[in-house]
Amino acid sequence: MSLLVCLRGTDGLVLATDSRGTFGDPRGVTAQNDQIKKLYLANERVGILVAGAGDLGSTIVSGFSALPDIASLGVTELTMALHSYARKQFTEWFELFSIKPAATDSRPARPDLNFIVAGFGLDHEPKIYRMPSSLDFAPMLHNYGFGVDGVAQYALYLLNRLYDPASVMRDLECLAAYIIAETASQDGKVGGAIQMATITTRHSQDLTVEAVREIVLGNEKRTLALKNSFLKKSDRTNELVTAAAPNGAAHPVEEVSVASNTSTRISEGLLEDGVKGIQW
Repeated sequence: MSLLVCLRGTDGLVLATDSRGTFGDPRGVTAQNDQIKKLYLANERVGILVAGAGDLGSTIVSGFSALPDIASLGVTELTMALHSYARKQFTEWFELFSIKPAATDSRPARPDLNFIVAGFGLDHEPKIYRMPSSLDFAPMLHNYGFGVDGVAQYALYLLNRLYDPASVMRDLECLAAYIIAETASQDGKVGGAIQMATITTRHSQDLTVEAVREIVLGNEKRTLALKNSFLKKSDRTNELVTAAAPNGAAHPVEEVSVASNTSTRISEGLLEDGVKGIQW
């Protein structure tokens, strides 16, 4: 499996993925390979992320990239061209297969292969598309600032909490790495080195292994700051609850009220307040 992440910022797009390939039925014994390439820069303004049957994805992207005029396409034109190319290849290779499993269809199903295509159009507008093989590679426009695919449950939760469309790429690089690392810590189907690239209206570039490693190391400090933000609030709560009345006499009812109100404020805003001071 995989985790693909694409984040749109005010100054460009950040594309990131893990590098783990899982072989075998996940309900039984599996093998892993952490050297799978899943991120491809199609041209100076568009990138492609691949999830699912990685070797098939590499074959399709390699053949597609060799087509003429790919370098001149914007993100929408390139997405439509990849849709046609991938659909044609799957039709030739899996003519006798069903597009997806169905109880009423005895044919074997095609392999799962999903693409995220992200970049800038010729009008300099950023767009993110997702194309799953289960829908015959139909292009789906993600117009809410981010796109994810693969083992996406943890990523969606974290993005709904932490993503801000007003962010810049520098912060989104950290957020993308954090999301992949957190998912890998909970699900063994995601792992290996993080691959990352950035795209602006002027150019695209792969981040080096050293640059990504620095981002991951920096995230350790951010994670610790988030943890400490919870502990500091708990300490302040204890101080409020145990404070004595001015005349030295205890006021149990008032203490319970203070504790209850403080607890409510924490439960409503703890994560939001804790994260506000952390620059992703």
